[in-house]
Amino acid sequence: MTKDTDELADAVRQVRQGSVGWHIQRLAGQLDRAMNDALAEHGLNVQSFAVVMMLIENEGLSQRQIGQRFSAPAYAISRAIDGLERDGFLERRIDPASRRSNSVHATQKAKRLAPTLFKIVADVNARLLARLGEAERALMIGLLAGVLADNDLGQTKES
Repeated sequence: MTKDTDELADAVRQVRQGSVGWHIQRLAGQLDRAMNDALAEHGLNVQSFAVVMMLIENEGLSQRQIGQRFSAPAYAISRAIDGLERDGFLERRIDPASRRSNSVHATQKAKRLAPTLFKIVADVNARLLARLGEAERALMIGLLAGVLADNDLGQTKES
């Protein structure tokens, strides 16, 4: 390597190591892998888990509302809901206010599985934050929630 190449590599390393985005991306990747591994035995992945949890919390959303909350295109949400419906986690119902629209509901299967899913989330989060004390965990969650609340960066805010 030349001196210029070494200096450029050092500059890249400094930028990367000081980048909040880079650290969050790596953390998100690790979290996704851990969640996918833990959820697989229940027939879910992290994306389908998120849709199920949203519908348990917000019963009867339309597919469009789900897509808006995830900032996802309609085809992606439709495909996710198709799979979750096929696997018995969700069901579509004709919206009585608009026959051209469906509302989506978590099934009893999904609701019965929810406590197990909560435990999975708690276990994965505990492993992720094992190096932190209780006060540091609370601080981290508060900081992340604050950053998310104060920034849009082109995303639709969740309610």
